[in-house]
Amino acid sequence: MFGRCYMKSEALGRTQNNGKILHSFRLPSLPGVAEQKCAVLINPPVYDTQHWAEWSQPYGLLRVASLLKKHHYKRVELFDFLETDEKKKVPNHRINPDEVYGEKDKPTSPMRPVVVTKGGERLELFKRHYGRSWQDFETWLQDKGFDSEHAPDEVWISAIMTYWWESVRDLTFRLKRLFGDRTIIILGGIYPTLAPEHATRYTYADIVVVGEVKEANDLWTDLSLYDNPPTYAIITPSRGCPFNCSYCAQKTINACQEVRHRPPEDIVAEMKSKYDTYGIREFAFYADYLLMDFEKNFMQVLELIVKEKLPFRLHAPEGFDVRSLSKSQKLIDLMKKAHFQKIYLPVESIDEKYLRTLNRKHVRLEHFVRAAKMCEIAGFRMRNLEVNAFVLYGLPEEKIDHVVKTIIFVSEIVGSIIPMLFTPVPTTEIFQQYLPYFQEYGWDQDLHMLNGKLYPFLELNEGSLSDYIDLQRLMFTLNTHYRSKSFRLFGDTQVSAAFRENLSNRFEEVITRYRKETM
Repeated sequence: MFGRCYMKSEALGRTQNNGKILHSFRLPSLPGVAEQKCAVLINPPVYDTQHWAEWSQPYGLLRVASLLKKHHYKRVELFDFLETDEKKKVPNHRINPDEVYGEKDKPTSPMRPVVVTKGGERLELFKRHYGRSWQDFETWLQDKGFDSEHAPDEVWISAIMTYWWESVRDLTFRLKRLFGDRTIIILGGIYPTLAPEHATRYTYADIVVVGEVKEANDLWTDLSLYDNPPTYAIITPSRGCPFNCSYCAQKTINACQEVRHRPPEDIVAEMKSKYDTYGIREFAFYADYLLMDFEKNFMQVLELIVKEKLPFRLHAPEGFDVRSLSKSQKLIDLMKKAHFQKIYLPVESIDEKYLRTLNRKHVRLEHFVRAAKMCEIAGFRMRNLEVNAFVLYGLPEEKIDHVVKTIIFVSEIVGSIIPMLFTPVPTTEIFQQYLPYFQEYGWDQDLHMLNGKLYPFLELNEGSLSDYIDLQRLMFTLNTHYRSKSFRLFGDTQVSAAFRENLSNRFEEVITRYRKETM
């Protein structure tokens, strides 16, 4: 099915467990006196065929920075490979999917793509290193005075997506080669939490942290470590979710389904501090379930912002639960008054039977429609990128017709579609269900091959490679704007009516006849 243009897992890293897995981590468990220690925090580069740099701030790592300072570490430094420039972009360059970059900085020629195939069709995707280069990193280490004789006591690394693990392998190898055992490498984040055994085998981390660093959970992110403070900040108002959708790993990441909230006053105080200190106006809320008990929590945050007339621009890039959002017009009105810039609404499928197989029993299509209408009442513009809908596709055994219907439905209701290719995540119900399939191809170890952009379930789905590319083309076509709006397939203009009529009046026979005559 897939072009095997990458090395087998055994060649990519260690073949035995050397790192120590900790399920309950506390800072005092590390050796040494805090006041005498130096720590380096690193947000690794990303290896992928595409990457969106916006809202990629390593907020977990920045809370750890606050924790280290709270314990009076002598020195704390940060290197963020994904730090954006003034245009909110990161540098990138092509790499080969079958190469390790622990020792060399650049790929060998010729460049080789990742190849996806099905039914004789072939798609070539080129992998890229997103972020500052390895040379930039080594220059930074030298400028900060770090070398084999002057090693930091600890290096803390935050690893996010499991399918980005390869850059963590290369980073930890470089650190271990330079500093040896003089430095303790601590790896935390989503990847080591969901695949700790994989992380100990294929990276050179000394400590693999599973789950939260609880002492840092409610601390403010420390942006002072940046030479050029970012233009935005990520705010985490809560952790946890009461639901257990079959494709979501939040239960493992949070070690429970209890939702824990920060006080609204503390959240707004953090935002005001970042505005006063760095001039930051853009704030993005990240939470597993942002609207849980919203009247006691999130609404109070918004009310404080509105009451104090704070000049913020608010975002929630991961979207809102439509069931909760559709319960309160007051909530959505407050969001508008508090200057939410865009609203994102998830719509996995309009097939509610299929949704139940994903354990999404609490969500109905009517919730999405009602939430969208309420957003419009509040003053958010439809068909203008202010209200957007996530459409999840590429799920195992889905039907192309169901995806097309979902796309058309979403386009008609809100007019702006965000395509979301599905990625199976370790520890989830879907991952476990299809584990034998992954093991057949070796993808239980080659986690990078589970990247949704590589269509990992293509072989199990009825659609061809062209079908899946066409799904994205269709979404982008329906998103096209002219004079600030997108076209309505089911609009009331004569053009919309003629379009629908010509899809059902056998006009395609005319096109087919002329196509045959010109071939």
